[in-house]
Amino acid sequence: MMNLLDEWFKIDLGEGAFYSVFGFAFVFAGIALLIVFFVLLGMVMKRLNARGKTKRTVPPAPAAAKLPSEEEGVPPEVVAAITAALTAYCEQENVQCDFIVRRIKKL
Repeated sequence: MMNLLDEWFKIDLGEGAFYSVFGFAFVFAGIALLIVFFVLLGMVMKRLNARGKTKRTVPPAPAAAKLPSEEEGVPPEVVAAITAALTAYCEQENVQCDFIVRRIKKL
């Protein structure tokens, strides 16, 4: 039985240490390259997004159409205040939001 295991113990310790250090360095270099690649990709995408952002104007709602909130008893001043508050919040958070208040329900 001991003769079968003799071949396993003939490997030089220096050679094994070299392969393990080389393997660690290779994996570390690969991970570092991936990090650099994704950081550069993020920078490019930020510049492309910043270049493509333009202010969109929202077309005004038709004046002849009656808002559903008026039918439910919510005054138009309240609808205007809620819409202004939502718009101010979206501008503060730098979020592009094109919305129309269609219905307001009291809870």
